Amino acid sequence: MSLNRYVRQLNPINNNKIRNVLQFTEAFNIPIKSDDDINSFDTKLDKSQLKSLLKYLQSLKTDDIPIAGGPAGIKVRSAQDIDTKIRDWAKENTPDIKLSFGQGSIGKGGGVKISESTQELMVAALVLNKVISKNIDEVEAVEMIDDAKKVYNKIEGATGRPDLVDQFTGNFNDLATAISSSNSILKVVKNPVKVYWTGKGWGPDIAKFNPPIGGVRDYNSSDIVVKDSSGKFYGFSLKKKAKAKDVDPTLINKPITGNVGLLKDILGSKDVEAIEKSKQLFFDYVVFKHYKKNPKKIDGKEKSKMIGQISQKQMGVYLKDRKNTFFRRVEQILTKNAEDFTKSFIELLFRTKMKGIEESGEFEFYLLTGIGRFVGGEIEVSEAENKSTPQTIAALTDIFNSKLTMTKTPGKLQAWEKGAGAAKVFFSIFSDGARIIDLEVRYKGSYTANPQFQAVATADFKRIFK
Repeated sequence: MSLNRYVRQLNPINNNKIRNVLQFTEAFNIPIKSDDDINSFDTKLDKSQLKSLLKYLQSLKTDDIPIAGGPAGIKVRSAQDIDTKIRDWAKENTPDIKLSFGQGSIGKGGGVKISESTQELMVAALVLNKVISKNIDEVEAVEMIDDAKKVYNKIEGATGRPDLVDQFTGNFNDLATAISSSNSILKVVKNPVKVYWTGKGWGPDIAKFNPPIGGVRDYNSSDIVVKDSSGKFYGFSLKKKAKAKDVDPTLINKPITGNVGLLKDILGSKDVEAIEKSKQLFFDYVVFKHYKKNPKKIDGKEKSKMIGQISQKQMGVYLKDRKNTFFRRVEQILTKNAEDFTKSFIELLFRTKMKGIEESGEFEFYLLTGIGRFVGGEIEVSEAENKSTPQTIAALTDIFNSKLTMTKTPGKLQAWEKGAGAAKVFFSIFSDGARIIDLEVRYKGSYTANPQFQAVATADFKRIFK
């Protein structure tokens, strides 16, 4: 079969040439907080300019670790409200360094990445120790972490990850958000007697609070569950960020297709099958174009292996090809079902059906974002954002009564469009014209796996909740 035949099968709409080059996001997990860190950093960046940037960021007290390094360059760890200020300074003073911004936990030594589960377990330990605290210094932080380690094995489920207790050490950024979360939880749960971590499953005491709902496994998204002295249970879905003004953390990060795919829970089987078919056709096209072999004569395991051996840079070119009808099919189907999809998606994001689980009076569910950071030698703790199911439903009722629409995110280019900078599909959900949620469909990790849905609430959405 010829390549042209594949092109015609995959994309009868347009046969324009592929555009080059995609820059991929690599792991940024090397802490840079001193000139010595820069001297030992394996990079082609101008190190004198990098040192100037570091000195400037330290003057702003952006973060105790101002810069995170990685194979693709650097990320500046700062609050969103001063990103423009930093960009303007860098344009004049360090013009050869391309800036990107981001937050998250990074290792203190050797570039070891801190697990997302570590902060959840730290919150659980602080709740067991009934920690309510304001800002503290490093000496107090070390003592608090040591106390948290002592109760680690008392957290139900923590023994499934014995390695993560070591990631408590020196992890002051996660401690800051954990204190914020503990402060908020202890306002709700006056006398905690037991804490469960669900990262490795729901134990027999709490399994009944996580029944399958609408075919969704783990519909109850609580990361920890706290039992009080009366026998009542409280579940907390945990997020974190450095400052209240920062962009909210991702609301969901879930495959769009496959056995646990998000679309399976929202769209009809016909539409899901159409997307799956487009996906298979696209990857057959990639195999044929890259290896000049007929994919129909290659078994599934070998085909996956071949795809996995294609470089990230080259796969990015294929994903941005106008023949990528997989991503185009996703856009077509979601926009065709925009109203139904939008409501179902929001209900899933905010777990509105938790109301049914709560009706027995034995369980309450909360969406909790801890806010804090380590800066200038101090653990800076802010008030967490904590919302119960009734609060969430009240806010969403107003949204569902509004005119809901979903379109391509303004100012963004889809992967296949001329000049696109990323191999992603962008959507935004609007309520009476106000942009409330931004969504991305993107690959994260293996290209033979299913792409991820990521969603972030906007400032307009937060105003509705207030």
